[in-house]
Amino acid sequence: MPDMSRGDCVIPDNRGMYDGQITPSNPAADCLNHGIIAYASDPSEALQNAIDTLYLPHLSELLGKLTCVSKGLVSSAPPNSSAQSDAYLMPHESVLGLWGQSPEWGPDALITPCHWQVGMNEVVMLNPAEIQLTERESRDLLEAIQPYFAEDGLTVNYESPLVWRAQGDMFKGLPFPSLDKVIGRNVNAWMPKAGQARQLQRLQSEMQMLLYQHPVNDQRSLRGQWTLNSFWVHREITQMYKPPCPARVHLDLQTAALEKNANRWRQEWQNLDATFCKSLVDALSRKEAVSITLCSNTAWRHYRPKKTSVFTALQSMLSQTSVHKELRAMIQDNPLP
Repeated sequence: MPDMSRGDCVIPDNRGMYDGQITPSNPAADCLNHGIIAYASDPSEALQNAIDTLYLPHLSELLGKLTCVSKGLVSSAPPNSSAQSDAYLMPHESVLGLWGQSPEWGPDALITPCHWQVGMNEVVMLNPAEIQLTERESRDLLEAIQPYFAEDGLTVNYESPLVWRAQGDMFKGLPFPSLDKVIGRNVNAWMPKAGQARQLQRLQSEMQMLLYQHPVNDQRSLRGQWTLNSFWVHREITQMYKPPCPARVHLDLQTAALEKNANRWRQEWQNLDATFCKSLVDALSRKEAVSITLCSNTAWRHYRPKKTSVFTALQSMLSQTSVHKELRAMIQDNPLP
């Protein structure tokens, strides 16, 4: 997958959203001072249990000085039409609407080779990360498919075994859900519904036939590995929201959350706390504008500085914000992902 864990997704600053005496900061600082943490919580039993073991002193201090000013849910149900574009987005993608931004469905996208498991009533996408596709295998598959992509006006370049960068008019106006929304689910329900998607669906059908007898799959079958029988088109955040904007989306927790790996998830949280969360605490002490948005796989909560008064100070003393409580709140907001 593309390494976006420390990449930037820039969104326009909105000074009107902030209470209190916050001095304006420069654009470089803005990029660091407004952050979105994806996969901060997860409904799986393993990660819910791990929440109790988290020690995040900087996030705790930060939440003690901020307040949750807005929250939202993102549907996990497949959309009925391409007009329901928000349904294709993960919370850390849709929350950019707080800054008045809307996703653009342009010609740039990512293509991931994958395995669709065909059942009696549905076709389910397996997690591509578990297929263990090698660079050589991926390049060989792309070489075989490349002429067909070119025929349909697509330019496709290899980046990594599971990421081929693609560009073409075929993608314009088509929303694509992220892999995270589709893994383990019926792919047909998540296919773009617009009329222009028929060309893409035809191409996928052609590739399924081409890949069926490809030497890469013959060898994988002999080794007892999953074959590659299709591909999925999706976009990274920077392909949907154009820079420059002063915010950063942190995907450090993504892999561990998808794998339900509690130990790795805990370690990545601790790394984020020691780096990004600490930087926000420091920025707040300098009276710079800061915000943090925590996201689960279905919900988000947005925090910003609160006005200081005798009442709010007393209120904060009587009801300390708990990191564990806030992380669990996103699951309680939408208990059925």
